[in-house]
Amino acid sequence: MKFKDNLFILFIIFLLLGTLATIQIRSTMGMQRQNAEILDLNKLMGQLDSRTKQGEAYKADIAKLENDMEAFIKASSNNIANAESKQELDKLRLICGLTDVRGNGVVVTLNDANEAYAARAGDDSVMDYIIHDLDILHVVNHLRMGGAQAIAINNERIISTSEQVCAGPTIKVNSNRYAVPYEIKAIGDSDELYNTLKDSGILDEMTTLGKRVSITREKDIEIPKFSNDISRLISKLEVVNNESKKGK
Repeated sequence: MKFKDNLFILFIIFLLLGTLATIQIRSTMGMQRQNAEILDLNKLMGQLDSRTKQGEAYKADIAKLENDMEAFIKASSNNIANAESKQELDKLRLICGLTDVRGNGVVVTLNDANEAYAARAGDDSVMDYIIHDLDILHVVNHLRMGGAQAIAINNERIISTSEQVCAGPTIKVNSNRYAVPYEIKAIGDSDELYNTLKDSGILDEMTTLGKRVSITREKDIEIPKFSNDISRLISKLEVVNNESKKGK
């Protein structure tokens, strides 16, 4: 009887030990699972933090690209505006005769009658046989009528304020003195310039008086820019502000 009691006690002890072992194993597995979940959560949080930082970096890159694009567009706009302003300025300089130019046109040469012809004419009318400022003026005006876009007298560029003034046996052009022969270059439609001048009759009149005159069509005529100080020609002028006039 005592032996059976001892077996029963041992059975109870082993049962308790088995139960405790099972509880311990389950507890350990639960802790391991919890620890694994914590590790996974930490890993996910780390990945999220890394992606967040990466996203912020991308945002900074995008912002920089946007700023660079705006700067490029602004610079391009300024360059376009500057290019347009320069183009407009170059056009104005061309119109005003402040640049060297080249083109097709005509070349007119005017010279006094030779000495033998003038001697036969006599002293009373000798002035009729030399080239005067009015002769040059008539030629220049008819060249303009024929559509001349640039004119020069002995390589002196003629602009709107240029004058040809008789100064004894010479002529002053843009305040510079020149003697015969006078070479007048004009750029434009060669045929139109030639025909306008020939049809005017002024060259025939000069030829009748013994003056030596020639006109030829030429290609690639070069005419220099106006070389004098242009500021003195506009020193008395004042720009009218149209905006201020509207406000009055």
